[in-house]
Amino acid sequence: MPLFNEKDECSLVEALKMYIPDVEELLNPPVVEAEIIAAESLIGFQFPYEFRKLYMKHNGEGEQVMGVMAGFRWITLQSVTGTWKWRQDLPYDIISGKLDAVKEGGYKKGWIPFAEDGGNSLLIMDLEPGAKGSYSQIISLDRNTNISYVIAESFGQFIESIVSELRTGDLNPTDMEEVIYVHRKRGHLFDDLPKLTNMQNKQNCLTPVSGFWAEYFEDKLEEGCISTEMLIKQKRVFIGFELAEKHGVVPLGLLTRMPNLKELIIHTGNIANYDVLKQLPGLTELVIGGSSFTESDLEHLVYLEDLRELTLARLSLKDVHKLKDLKKLKSLRLFRMDSINSKTIGALVNLTELSLEELEAGDLSYISNLKQLKKLELKKVEISGFTFMKDLKNLTIFRTDRRATDESDMAALGELRKLEEFNYPVGDLSVFQNCLSLREIGVNAQKFSGLADIRRCNLRGITIFEATSEEHAKSIVAEFSKYFNLNSYEWSAL
Repeated sequence: MPLFNEKDECSLVEALKMYIPDVEELLNPPVVEAEIIAAESLIGFQFPYEFRKLYMKHNGEGEQVMGVMAGFRWITLQSVTGTWKWRQDLPYDIISGKLDAVKEGGYKKGWIPFAEDGGNSLLIMDLEPGAKGSYSQIISLDRNTNISYVIAESFGQFIESIVSELRTGDLNPTDMEEVIYVHRKRGHLFDDLPKLTNMQNKQNCLTPVSGFWAEYFEDKLEEGCISTEMLIKQKRVFIGFELAEKHGVVPLGLLTRMPNLKELIIHTGNIANYDVLKQLPGLTELVIGGSSFTESDLEHLVYLEDLRELTLARLSLKDVHKLKDLKKLKSLRLFRMDSINSKTIGALVNLTELSLEELEAGDLSYISNLKQLKKLELKKVEISGFTFMKDLKNLTIFRTDRRATDESDMAALGELRKLEEFNYPVGDLSVFQNCLSLREIGVNAQKFSGLADIRRCNLRGITIFEATSEEHAKSIVAEFSKYFNLNSYEWSAL
């Protein structure tokens, strides 16, 4: 049902007329389009057609009617912008009541307040929704919780629901002498949110827990149970070795009741079944460090469509090419993966960050396939030479704690024009004379040359390798300071 019919009559106003025949006189007079445009310019978002038109019919409630917006007071356009300004600087930490429907964190610029309950709770038209939300959805901003719920999929749909409740009598205008108050028979709108948002569990629903989870949530339990509201708030879960060893096998099923879980860290092999992971599509960061995770369990990770960062540690995996199906995976860290066939890493062409630590990495030629790579870290990894890096044109950061056995091919690194940090004991600095983005570099204190050749770089920090003493390191800093204004330096021995 459209908000306005062919006669330009507003369905909300017409429904109110059933109870308040002179309601149009009790609502505020309209704003002009110039005022709408000014508000849009201030906020930085254009309002939907129906929202604009409603305010160009009536600028909120007058003093003699209250609660038009499902028991909330419909505020004027001037109050919309004033409230919007004030809320921008408040320290919110919003959690979405529905996975990825509402952007989390602070108050967003696209959140347009249009109704308030008199107690600091607001109805918001969301013009900056989450990935699974909808433009102009109506969301709650509740003084009693930082969880925000989607009340209606659009502004028009929300008005339709008000019209429907007026017709059924669930919204009932009552004349209280000096003011007509539109109240909900079922109480405050926000008391009804679990039902309105089609949540599977009401907020006050309790789930019994035992073993690992009972101790993990020990200060949040109610008679041995954890509330759904508390589970909804969980963004990060850490399953540590000591607590897991104390309780034996840890069941992961409870994680499926945490719709806002973004980061999961598992540092134990005492896991009952990893197939629960495929029921956690909202995960963006995952660390697995338990020996019970096998190659077949990689299949479960393919379901994690939003996974961006993955760490695999101390696992007996040989082949990781299945991870190529994780299109959003950008960062991969592999630690002590003794059995891995490192060549399978070359299939993960979407990676922008790769860290290999304490493993047999082979000749590293497969890394040349990772053309989108921006950050590369090799820790306690043998490096035969630098040929594998020559095609990494997007690389900005390279760090290692090992010397290459052959440095004769370092000249190719001079073509990495986006390079900002090269943490390696460089001898011939002139290699990087065309890397004008370079901000930090490592230098071999025992033998380095070409310092004047890189003077066009804007170096801000250096790492000094193989310095014999702090005095030796400071003498190197003095040499660099002739050409650069250094903010910091470090020195270490390989």
